[in-house]
Amino acid sequence: MNPGMILRPFGPTLYKSKVSEEFRKKLIEFAADQSLEETNHTLAGNIDREVTFNLPLFMENELQWFVTDYLDQAKKLGVYQEPKGVALDKITISEPWVNVQKKGEWNPPHIHGGDYSCIVYAQVPDELKEEWTYDNQRGRNPTAGMIEWHYGQWAPNNISKFGPIPPEEGDIYLFPAWLVHYVFPFNADVERISFSTNFFVEYAQTKD
Repeated sequence: MNPGMILRPFGPTLYKSKVSEEFRKKLIEFAADQSLEETNHTLAGNIDREVTFNLPLFMENELQWFVTDYLDQAKKLGVYQEPKGVALDKITISEPWVNVQKKGEWNPPHIHGGDYSCIVYAQVPDELKEEWTYDNQRGRNPTAGMIEWHYGQWAPNNISKFGPIPPEEGDIYLFPAWLVHYVFPFNADVERISFSTNFFVEYAQTKD
């Protein structure tokens, strides 16, 4: 696995790295598997195809590694500290899902459950990159199919944002589950495939 980098565009700490090619290709397989259970009723997205599945062991191990790297790097930078008297004991991964985003679909501003969340980009068609150059995207912030995080919206005149961020295949982002984020729609007749899940961090008391 590739050690990731810490991103601190505002208060909360984000993390970015690259998943293995095996991981990315497996997500595309899940996206095409018509036997998988739909999970739209549990999610915020205005996306027709959102399905859940059982994580293969190699994918679970890879995700565990990234979360551990995220927390280790944040600790070294002094932006993460375990509660006094305890140490990290276990990281539990909740039910994962794949989003197959199509023309006109989007994810409104929302948060996740758990302690931390991730997004992995499995398929980003070239047509999306071309769309960022269209006349209707010529403002300062082209947005088609991009993601954006918001922080500080509860403090008047203090909102900060990170994005819009253009997705790239294989990218994994980790961030606090409570951090507001959303995905913009696009007009190209293509499928943009992403993956998400949430992580619950458990601690155990340390011996004095």
